[in-house]
Amino acid sequence: MKTTMKIAGMHCNGCSTNLEKMLNKRSGVLSAKVSLEAACAEVEYDETKVDLDGLREVVENCGFDVVPA
Repeated sequence: MKTTMKIAGMHCNGCSTNLEKMLNKRSGVLSAKVSLEAACAEVEYDETKVDLDGLREVVENCGFDVVPA
């Protein structure tokens, strides 16, 4: 399954790189790409191992917010 999450609070390339790294470490995430310019994360994941709440938790633990679409 794929999702695109709007992310608030990223200010530099270090922010987006760290978030991308943490999302990719999450069990069930097949791939994650974070764009500072677009302020979003595109995540492909296995919905049997992780859900949207689990992805949101990673984002929030990194100090950012998921913006409702």
